[in-house]
Amino acid sequence: MVKKAPLTDFDTGMCLRFPRQGQFDPLKYLAGLAEAIERRGGKIYTGTHVEKIKGGLPARVETSSGKVVTADAVVVATNSPISNLATMHFKQAPYITFVIGAKVPRGSVPKALYWDTLDPYHYVRLQSIDEQYDVLIVGGEDHKTGQADDADARYARLQTWTRERFPMAQEILFRWSGQVMNSDDGIAYIGKNPFDEENVYIVTGDTGIGMTHGTIAGILLTDLILGRKNTWAELYDPSRVRIGGVGDFISENLNVATQYLDWVTPGDVDSVEKVAPGTGAVVRRGLTKIAAYRDENGTLHEHSAICTHLNCIVAWNSSENTWDCPCHGSRFNTQGQVINGPAINGLASTEKT
Repeated sequence: MVKKAPLTDFDTGMCLRFPRQGQFDPLKYLAGLAEAIERRGGKIYTGTHVEKIKGGLPARVETSSGKVVTADAVVVATNSPISNLATMHFKQAPYITFVIGAKVPRGSVPKALYWDTLDPYHYVRLQSIDEQYDVLIVGGEDHKTGQADDADARYARLQTWTRERFPMAQEILFRWSGQVMNSDDGIAYIGKNPFDEENVYIVTGDTGIGMTHGTIAGILLTDLILGRKNTWAELYDPSRVRIGGVGDFISENLNVATQYLDWVTPGDVDSVEKVAPGTGAVVRRGLTKIAAYRDENGTLHEHSAICTHLNCIVAWNSSENTWDCPCHGSRFNTQGQVINGPAINGLASTEKT
């Protein structure tokens, strides 16, 4: 416990300081990891869409191209597991988090990783860009995936928060958003996939600290697969029940249940003619709903608005131009293709051919 964070222009009040921490570039880390895997004879394949994972001896991974991979064990590290229809998705919740990058003079902000405990919370870190300037990366202002479409207001609040605490901040160079999966007790789920074969493992619920959890998973799952004892196994067990997380578990799942009411509500607009170029909207058509996107050329693209995971109605995300599921966080691009699980299949096309 310390009296304040090492910031000169803002009194944070008392803080918890974690010594001997490290900050590193995730892309350099992954490049080094990939090189080490290949050096040891491993092979890495990208651009491969998995449609089905089945445990047993051997485990089978079926791809959309028809190819099948067999193995002694399978690790599903897809952010939100695609091998688990419902169990894990009741124990975690998808949130969209927002980030800005502001230019600051080199050395004007002490280099550290900062978090606050406000609601909504904020996180801060630095990235060097040249000899004179750093980028002050500030994130937060999260909302449940698919349950808000007000990114500009959230970016504005991030800027206000930043300028109050870091007056040396200059122009905003970057802004972006992304999805995090928050577990019901704040700790990742790493281990055997519940209610599955013994040789299917998952990593999920990273709660915004995936670089740390990913490294832990590499160590822990190696031990589990090789039958070695690991003292972390119980802590990260996906089947665990945490008394402290019961309240969040109940409230998050009640929130999910209410999203199914979207089946009986009107659409965002009453006809596809009102969908402007470069935008999307959900339109009611009889007893179902359509996800309608009109591209910059004015061409209309229509898909079913029913998420292929557990049949929630997707919502338009105007900041990222995606269709986001408000129940379990599946996300689809403007052409209905999956870009984030747990959905495996894309939105069904409703266009006439």
